[in-house]
Amino acid sequence: MKKYVAVLLILISGLFLSACQRGPALYVLNWSEYMSDDLIAQFEDEFGVRVVLETADTNEIMYTKIKAKTTKFDVAIPSDYMVHKLYQEGLLVEFDRELLPNYQSSLFDDQLETLRADYFEGNIAVAAPYFWGSLGIMYNTSKVGLQDLVESHGWDVFFDAELTQGYKVGMYNSSRDAIAAAELYLGYDLNTTDDAKLTEVQNLLKDQSYHTWGTDNLKTMVSEGNLDIALIYSGDFFDILYATMEDNIDITYDMFVPDINNVWFDAMVIPTTSQNQELAHQFINFMLDPDNAYQNATEIGYCPALKSAYQAMVADPDYTDIIADYPYYPGTISQGYVYRDLGPTIYQRFEIILVNAKG
Repeated sequence: MKKYVAVLLILISGLFLSACQRGPALYVLNWSEYMSDDLIAQFEDEFGVRVVLETADTNEIMYTKIKAKTTKFDVAIPSDYMVHKLYQEGLLVEFDRELLPNYQSSLFDDQLETLRADYFEGNIAVAAPYFWGSLGIMYNTSKVGLQDLVESHGWDVFFDAELTQGYKVGMYNSSRDAIAAAELYLGYDLNTTDDAKLTEVQNLLKDQSYHTWGTDNLKTMVSEGNLDIALIYSGDFFDILYATMEDNIDITYDMFVPDINNVWFDAMVIPTTSQNQELAHQFINFMLDPDNAYQNATEIGYCPALKSAYQAMVADPDYTDIIADYPYYPGTISQGYVYRDLGPTIYQRFEIILVNAKG
């Protein structure tokens, strides 16, 4: 018996030492399929730590996780309006710029910096751009006439049942994005709080019968022919496109980006829950390294915030042609709205609109 106990103690000790040798943990809250696994492993090796990754499907879920403080997140990557909300509620740490030598405004895309300069005061001190893009309409190219339909009617394809009769249409399961699609269709500002306009949006969404409400699965459903039209983020399209090309599978889908659109940017922030702020700064600085930003963009498919990363993609023959479709770079969007935090009352109303729309 003593022999077995001794062996067991040795095994337990070995596991304990192995865990200790892996160093402290960095808790990161991110979207799914939104960061290079290779870069995470590289950071762990370089800094002698382990990255514990947790994902969220929407900004609202991300907010709830941070607000609850159940997990002590060190880094999170929310979108613009959620950064604003977290900032207003005192849930974000102001950066120590000495710990972020790679965080320099001059290194980011000029048009992105213009958007940030016009955003809420204080955003530059708490949020480092990660990826940016727009909304897009992904469609099945194997359906004859569907490309012309989408490009001719834009946002109408989500709200005019006669146009899409016989087609399977998917809507993004996020209150902000579903409402934005309706507002773009109606010609309203994406940050309107007007009661009559929001009532019109609610009634419009409630009248629709979408084949499915989804998130990251929408791009896969279109690529596999299980959906004909879907609202997606522009980066979702490139993510699935790169994967399809890598697998040498025929590409039977495309994306249309209407020129009046949402322009979003996701950013790395440090929540007040962080118990290792120095390591959190090191992680953000690591992801802002030009080589790492380039690798991350080419693996994930979203548009990099760093000018150097984009320029490296332009110079790479594997990406030169396809990145012409990135928003803003070719000037395809004539009017871009950035989501702003509209306050808890409007936020609650948005969620009610989504619930009613889904029935």
